[in-house]
Amino acid sequence: MDLFGEPPDPYEDDDDDLAPATSSSEIDTSEELFSHSRFAQSVIGHEDIEAGLIESFKKGRMHHGLLFTGPKGIGKAAIAYRLARYLLKYGGIDPNETDMFGEKPELPDTLDMPRDERVFRLVASESHPDLLKIERAHDEGTGKTAAGVAVADIRRVNPFLRMRASDGGWRVVVIDDADTMNRNAQNALLKILEEPPAKTLLILVVHRLGALIPTIRSRTQTLTFNKLNKEAFSDLVRQYDPIYSASQIDTLYHLSAGSFGTALDYIRSEALDTLSQVMELLSTAPNWDKEAIHKLGDQLGKNAKSGAYENFTTIMLWAIRELITAKARGQVATSSFLEGSALESWAQQSSLDKLLETWQNLDALYSSVERANLDKKQAVLRTFSILAA
Repeated sequence: MDLFGEPPDPYEDDDDDLAPATSSSEIDTSEELFSHSRFAQSVIGHEDIEAGLIESFKKGRMHHGLLFTGPKGIGKAAIAYRLARYLLKYGGIDPNETDMFGEKPELPDTLDMPRDERVFRLVASESHPDLLKIERAHDEGTGKTAAGVAVADIRRVNPFLRMRASDGGWRVVVIDDADTMNRNAQNALLKILEEPPAKTLLILVVHRLGALIPTIRSRTQTLTFNKLNKEAFSDLVRQYDPIYSASQIDTLYHLSAGSFGTALDYIRSEALDTLSQVMELLSTAPNWDKEAIHKLGDQLGKNAKSGAYENFTTIMLWAIRELITAKARGQVATSSFLEGSALESWAQQSSLDKLLETWQNLDALYSSVERANLDKKQAVLRTFSILAA
């Protein structure tokens, strides 16, 4: 990770907008509703894009290839599935055809669909015959996700699109994390984009537009999704769980860079609790509570699968980065969680060069621990030594 939070590996082990879930036709809890993009009943913050997609369909101008690009975790895949459901339900209707009275069919002006609607349930359970979902393979046993979308999966697209739709409507393919395709997979997809069958739609969900070859970009219509604003982000967090305070949501917003999908990962792994522990320990500087620091090290280092240690390193690098930005601009910290904290006081007493050196030392420490699989407890202890230096 560099100073501005960009990961060094473009094929990092994460998911698109939300973590994969097992298939289910019954969706009963908020956790299930937010477990995968195909369950999304509503999306906040991209109403203009949805309106444009509906208008394109009603005017008979729906492009055969759509490229949804923008930051990870802001709802791109959710809208892809919402559009897929819309086309699968209404695609058999010609929006320009008139009845015997000269009236055009009335089509909904929104992509919303009730959860008990047949199309919704079929898409949620991955059993709709006219929808093909492609994403990076996930191993439930190890919890690992493949580095990229496999070329073998892309080769399934062409025969799928060549089949007749079950009800004479559309056939839709959603390729999530499409920017992780290697060159062979992209070339295989390019052949399909060159001669797509009628009434078929390919939706590519990408986070790094530049990772796609130019010929794919030229044969698709690019729709750019912007980062969620604070209000939309707050609404989504409260939809997931209304217990979070304005201060906690503000911290999540800055910590996740406005990515609701990333924020969900932090919520599920209790990152805010880790942050509170860290801030409490920092408040004891310069007379560190060594017993509490060792206890934190034991807690974070003992369970590698919990994600607690990863939360700790992410939080530390984020906090120092936030303080560097504030220092460089002559401002207070942008997050209310950091504003007025012991860490901000430490930053105010440090030079910009000192803050940069601290960030670089922490980044090097965490990288070496991950690369060589070193003792995570010692990394936690070393963190406080670097801050005290």
